[in-house]
Amino acid sequence: MVDRRQPYLFYRDEYVYDVLEAGIRHTFDVEKPRRIRNALVASGVARAEQFIAPDAVGDRELSLVHTADYLAEIRRPDTLARLLFLDPEHPWDDRLLEPFLYATGGTIGGARAAAAARAVAVNLSGGFHHAQADRADGFCALADVAIAIRVLQRSGQTARTLVVDLDYHHGNGTAEIFATDESVFTFSIHAGNWCWITKEHNCDVELPSHTGDATYLDALAQLLPAIRDRFEPDFVFYVAGSDPFVDDALGDFDISEHGMLARDQFVTRELWGRGIPMVVVTAGGYGPTSWRIHFNFFHWLLTDAAADGFR
Repeated sequence: MVDRRQPYLFYRDEYVYDVLEAGIRHTFDVEKPRRIRNALVASGVARAEQFIAPDAVGDRELSLVHTADYLAEIRRPDTLARLLFLDPEHPWDDRLLEPFLYATGGTIGGARAAAAARAVAVNLSGGFHHAQADRADGFCALADVAIAIRVLQRSGQTARTLVVDLDYHHGNGTAEIFATDESVFTFSIHAGNWCWITKEHNCDVELPSHTGDATYLDALAQLLPAIRDRFEPDFVFYVAGSDPFVDDALGDFDISEHGMLARDQFVTRELWGRGIPMVVVTAGGYGPTSWRIHFNFFHWLLTDAAADGFR
């Protein structure tokens, strides 16, 4: 029986660090978490005090996934700037790492809350799915989902974890971290493989440029229920990237705004709707409209999902 409490919402202002950037990363809207929070409050479906401000992830939790040498490396602002394709000559300070530390804390906090209440939790950041144990990749410095999984594993709150990654880009970092761990099923639908995983509990699906709603949603409908029934997860992380959206500044899929919401609703119904606790992270999305895709999903979670008996 699904817990009928409202979704837990995680956000704090430290998720946002407004840096001046050049190159392809400048298309990422660093204000996205704040835009989503403000829009949910303005629409009346959430109250400002409803958002839980997580603590920053601690060294003990970071070390469950990342190497000591790598953690020392990213604590140097100039080094982290270079890894994130920022100008290393700019006088960066410790705030450059803060959004990753607090967002990872939000993913962990969401995981603990969802596991304890058998509920759904939403982190308005996170989903840094390219980061690996010993290196940054794809603008991702910390592997927040992998860290949260290790935290739940150590506390005995999950034995079979499913990661559903529907970002436009392959969730390679998460997949590689769990490449030999069959208790974690990594499922990703994306534009192109960034790595090749050979374990049984992994499913990578590459779709071509200009994939539209019908092909995209059909692939999801064919695969997700079968994976759920075969693997029988007791916990889910949903990496809900908005970059398959047709108006995304980097991706080249042609998924409509309606199709994106249908995707998110399907995942929710097939997983949380079947009684499996779930954490949602926002992951990628580029350009001025990416925040709206997440807003649509979370607005539905907080309102119309109630009519489906999810809470």
